[in-house]
Amino acid sequence: MRRPAPKTRASRRRGLSCRLARLVILPALLPGHALPQTAAAPPDELPARVRQALSTIQDSSFSFAQPGYYTLLEFAKDSPQPPGCARDPLIIDDWAALLERPADFRGLPLTVEGVVGHNRAWRHEQPQYQQLGVVWQLELSHRDAPIDCTVICTDDASDIPLGATIQVTGYFVMIRQYYTESRRVRQAALLVARGPTSVTRAAAPAAAASHSTPVVWTAFTVAGTAGLLIAWILLRRATTAARRNLDALRPSGPAPLNLSADLAAWAAEDSPQRHRGTEQED
Repeated sequence: MRRPAPKTRASRRRGLSCRLARLVILPALLPGHALPQTAAAPPDELPARVRQALSTIQDSSFSFAQPGYYTLLEFAKDSPQPPGCARDPLIIDDWAALLERPADFRGLPLTVEGVVGHNRAWRHEQPQYQQLGVVWQLELSHRDAPIDCTVICTDDASDIPLGATIQVTGYFVMIRQYYTESRRVRQAALLVARGPTSVTRAAAPAAAASHSTPVVWTAFTVAGTAGLLIAWILLRRATTAARRNLDALRPSGPAPLNLSADLAAWAAEDSPQRHRGTEQED
């Protein structure tokens, strides 16, 4: 009897692969057995035409009047569902990530929280976009974030007070640039949303302002009282220095002891004869 030839390393690998294939493929072919499904990616909330328009967005532009912005704004105004209805919005605590990777977040629903520093309503001036109506622009700041956040709200946000802390969920559009009041360039993330989902009134700053008012008035009162007191002391010193002591007065020369000669000279000057002589001369 011939002894079987020893198996090589390659043949062992082929045999192992065949056994693994039988274990994986054959059970899948049996009735009622299905291959395990991988986790499905979150569905896209935005239609293909909106995503296509957003792909043309240019970041770091001083104007966000770009076709992608208008297309997304029109969809947000007409959609019956708010942002984040089909997939959970990403909560962004570090706004620097939006500045570093804007393309990764474009078109996604994001949730941000910030303090309102500006709130105004305006209407698009271009004739082809006037049907979009009035929008409300909120400017948010967040701790020591290197950028701000501009939120374009399609719903009425006129009652949002300045200084309030709000939370808003919207679609990320782009990173834009703008000039501050000091003419310095600053960046801001642009979101399109319906409106804030939560508003915290700015009670602390208002209370601080109301508490600071009595302090200011108290400081003014103390300063005014101190000024009046100093002025009164200076006036007292000046009056005391200018006042004369009558007891310390001394005559410039001795008074005459006999005034008869002076009286006689005065009487002679005022005598009737002198008056007659004066009339005769006239």
